[in-house]
Amino acid sequence: MNTEIGFCNSYLEVNLDAIAENLRKTRRHIGPGVDLIPVLKGNAYGLGLVEIARFLVSSCEVTQIGNAQVFESLSIREAGIECDLMVIGGVPFNNIPAVVNHDLITPAYEEEYLRLLDAEAARCGKKARVEIKVETGLNRIGVWPGESMDHLLDLLATLEHLQVIGAFTHFAEADAVDKSFTREQLAVFREGVQQIKARGYELPFVHAYNTAAVVWLRDEGMTHIRAGGLIYGYDSNQEPLNALGLEEAATWRAFVTNVKMVAAGEAVGYSRAFRAQRPTKVATISAGYGDGYARHLAAFCGAEMLVNGRRAKVIGTCMDQTFLDVTDIEVKMNDQVTLLGRDGDEFISVFEWQRLMGQTYLAVLANVAQRVKRIYIGGVKS
Repeated sequence: MNTEIGFCNSYLEVNLDAIAENLRKTRRHIGPGVDLIPVLKGNAYGLGLVEIARFLVSSCEVTQIGNAQVFESLSIREAGIECDLMVIGGVPFNNIPAVVNHDLITPAYEEEYLRLLDAEAARCGKKARVEIKVETGLNRIGVWPGESMDHLLDLLATLEHLQVIGAFTHFAEADAVDKSFTREQLAVFREGVQQIKARGYELPFVHAYNTAAVVWLRDEGMTHIRAGGLIYGYDSNQEPLNALGLEEAATWRAFVTNVKMVAAGEAVGYSRAFRAQRPTKVATISAGYGDGYARHLAAFCGAEMLVNGRRAKVIGTCMDQTFLDVTDIEVKMNDQVTLLGRDGDEFISVFEWQRLMGQTYLAVLANVAQRVKRIYIGGVKS
């Protein structure tokens, strides 16, 4: 028995060596003169926000991290991790005191937020750093180049306690086979950057590339790229497919807690959703949708788990337990079962989940519950 597992019903094993190697490959790919901003959101895609941030800063020469929310940035700050932190998403006004107090970088695109941020920075005797979010077609947050950008720049010129340090945008479909809209977005972003620079702003941070775009897009005007899933081994491009040769860093495992025979015609689980067509050996597994294993994935998609190196079909789930058909597999109590990752020659990728669900793999991975223990292995310097 692996004593490092400790007390848990399932655990997510995170390979820090794989993350370090993925970072090396990504940096080698983007080349010198362009830096990398890892994006740690959704609990670092479920892998553990603080632990991944600490490793990236202490062992991988990362100096800035991107987050989606102020809460995530504060969690990193409060853990004593020293690096620049940028909140990429929109900021509710109640977060403004924390933004100023903890020197967070936030997006500039909306007048009322910027006026309130400036007032809070003035009250604290500080300057709050912002990066202008250029709208290019995602239509989430941002300002279009042209008249709207002129209005924003006029406003920023009056706000003495704000410091503009960069400009950024976000692509809508960089992993699509048809790259034309991404190239259109890039052209619009260039217009916005030139408009900002024409007002005399130095921009040490200019970034647009997300994980998918990093792999195939090139533009000399960028100072940084933003990598989310890429550093964890998740390249969402289908063409090219895993062009950088990345390794998925996470393995999720649970345990067999019961094995029983079910007669033909008998049902298994709530609402008797599964009915055996033959005498069926059923293994009960110590994780369910309360642990983040999506009920839709388990109940409707024909998902599988790995039991002793073989695939076993998921036949039902509930909040805390899942049922597998192991009729043709040798299995005993307390055997480990792989929900995600490798067991022998078999491998379940996050993209297998994505294909089965018809939606992004993040719909499962980012929702892996806190009660799933995170175990970190490896940890070499980059």
